[in-house]
Amino acid sequence: MVFVFYEATEKKEVELQYEELLSEEMRATLQKAGFSEPTPIQRKTLELILNGWDIMGIAQTGTGKTAAFAVPIIEKTLLNNQKTQTLVLCPTRELAMQITAVFRALSSHGNLRVVSVYGGQSANVQIRALRAGAQIVVGTPGRIKDLIGRGALRLQYVRTVVLDEADEMLSFGFLPDIRAILSNVTGEHQTLLFSATMNKAVSAVVKEFQQDAVRIEIGGGNEPAACVKQSFLAVGSRAKCKAVQKLIQTKKPRLALVFCNTKRQVKTVQRMLGDIGLCAACLHGDLSQNQRDIVMDAFRKGQTSVMVATDVAARGIDVKDIDLVINYDIPDKLEYYVHRIGRTGRAGHSGHACTLVSPTEAGRISEIERHFRVTITEEKAV
Repeated sequence: MVFVFYEATEKKEVELQYEELLSEEMRATLQKAGFSEPTPIQRKTLELILNGWDIMGIAQTGTGKTAAFAVPIIEKTLLNNQKTQTLVLCPTRELAMQITAVFRALSSHGNLRVVSVYGGQSANVQIRALRAGAQIVVGTPGRIKDLIGRGALRLQYVRTVVLDEADEMLSFGFLPDIRAILSNVTGEHQTLLFSATMNKAVSAVVKEFQQDAVRIEIGGGNEPAACVKQSFLAVGSRAKCKAVQKLIQTKKPRLALVFCNTKRQVKTVQRMLGDIGLCAACLHGDLSQNQRDIVMDAFRKGQTSVMVATDVAARGIDVKDIDLVINYDIPDKLEYYVHRIGRTGRAGHSGHACTLVSPTEAGRISEIERHFRVTITEEKAV
């Protein structure tokens, strides 16, 4: 899991102008964790967030965005006040759990209460946790709205709101819930928005919920991560499963993630891969939360090395050892391309994303190249 700074090969001090902004306790926590060098998004946002500015951060997944807001929020939290001071909204249960883990790891030097709330877990369990005190609440919009309606979550003392993976929340249709939730944040507060892509919908949210936001772009807005090699393979529609098998045999990834556009196609591809001797798990909307947890745990541990998934089901996946992403289908929406290939090449490590292209889809590669200003090389036959 990427949650703070790039790991250094040698012990070294962070630059003074960055280090002096952190408390001695936070510096000790980071040093104990074995990290020292801040990522670009962390370096550029720390002082602004500490000083109360609204931030619009555009950066790919795996660049340390969570720690970019977690570190200054922890530094600003009043430990003697058990009221909810920070609210973090994110699109999926998995991401809520990951963000909560980051906050807890980076606040180990203090008595900070962080509670995550999401669907798939008993609301009563979460209500009890909130009543025990929660200075930071992380959750999905649907469950947070529900808990506000039950009177279990009160936001009048919130001074920082984070909208993480804003583009994904909007594509999920969460905007009405976000509006309803933020109407309960009545005091003066700052709003931090982080997104992998910038589009008209995200721009509209910025105008609606932020004031004089400072825009921070890392690696160019909407552009895929530079450390991901991008290629395409021209292959007939009926030969795509065989192409997946050969790519995995040739590239020998530790973990591979295969994207399809529909859950029906995910099931079909998983079955076809099994028929040719490649064992793969699948992740789609028909799985229960318990089934999803089992599948994800096996994938994260490497017990299953190939995962076939839809865009919706794969949101919130943060697995550091994915070396290869294969687009079995070209995504229906261009912005999904960035989210897909962002599952590899995380935290500065290299990765490879290959898109399978049938003869009728050849023009889509040029469209992606023009839109994201990238070059996608043709893969030699495998």
